[in-house]
Amino acid sequence: MLPKYRNAFAAGLCLGSLLLNNSAQSEPLLPRDTVLNTPGPEATVKSGDFSIAVIPDSQYYLAQAQLGGTFEMFKAQIDWIQKNKTKENIAYVAHMGDITEHGDNPVTARSEWYLAKTALYGLENPVSIPYGLAVGNHDQFPSQHPVTGTTNGYNQYFGVKHFEGRSYYGGHYGDNNDSHYDLFTAGGIDFIVLFLEFDAFNEDQAGLYGWANQILSKYVSRKAIVVSHSILHFNPVKGSNVPQAPFNAQGKAIYESLKNNPNMFMMLCGHVGDNGEGYRTEVFNGHTIKVFLNDYQSRPNGGNGLMRLYKFSVKRNELSVKTFSPYAKTSETDADSQFTVSLFDTPVK
Repeated sequence: MLPKYRNAFAAGLCLGSLLLNNSAQSEPLLPRDTVLNTPGPEATVKSGDFSIAVIPDSQYYLAQAQLGGTFEMFKAQIDWIQKNKTKENIAYVAHMGDITEHGDNPVTARSEWYLAKTALYGLENPVSIPYGLAVGNHDQFPSQHPVTGTTNGYNQYFGVKHFEGRSYYGGHYGDNNDSHYDLFTAGGIDFIVLFLEFDAFNEDQAGLYGWANQILSKYVSRKAIVVSHSILHFNPVKGSNVPQAPFNAQGKAIYESLKNNPNMFMMLCGHVGDNGEGYRTEVFNGHTIKVFLNDYQSRPNGGNGLMRLYKFSVKRNELSVKTFSPYAKTSETDADSQFTVSLFDTPVK
């Protein structure tokens, strides 16, 4: 761990310890006021092919080096995106959730969320790159409870007021930023990216998916990418996209609830380790929806910095997947880590 980040980590742990020893336990674990950050000038996107960078579950990079993960692995992903935003024409960045390991747990919340914002605010300066984050079960406390649990840490650093006023920020569901959407344009196409909070216990699926349908209908002219922490299980055969990865129960509920929206063409998720890669296609009323899983937390070193780049070529109607680690300077090239599929049902002319 680099010295300045080791100090930041230690400072966060110290704050957590002080909180536990503080007799004023009636005070909230984390302030509810959203932390603001003045972003740099917005990154420009050139015409032609572009990319979306996808950051999988980062929880083990922040949880006291759990399973060998380190903060530098997470920071290396963010630094790579900033350094390569022009070369790869990166139009948007999406985090798949489980940003932290323990959410609002009073023992670790201050340290983990401090490190999370330290890394992710790197997307805002010196140049502001549009980005959004999914809320995973480990970002909730207690885990897996979107309504009866809390997401104070997430909303302190990544709340509504943090993003309000930015050109790409669209809006949110309810009174926090746990589920929200962003808007961006690249390759001559208008996109919407819709983030849905983890809800495996169905505490608010009807309300949340109802809102999602309203938003997708409102922006029907925009190609829609739906992001939720948990949608797919991993591929049955490691290194291959055949046979296809199965939906889990929550993913099936999301798909069945939103499949009538003709603008939804892509879904992204994390959550499931082990092999940590999955792909499937669904066809409804002649419309194809592609679903991608990437989550490397069960790999050596909590993922060893692996992430993905999705390259969009509107001209060739191709979507290409690349899996690599900026930290380890390695790539995965097997059939479910590097592959190309069609982009849209009908090529855009």
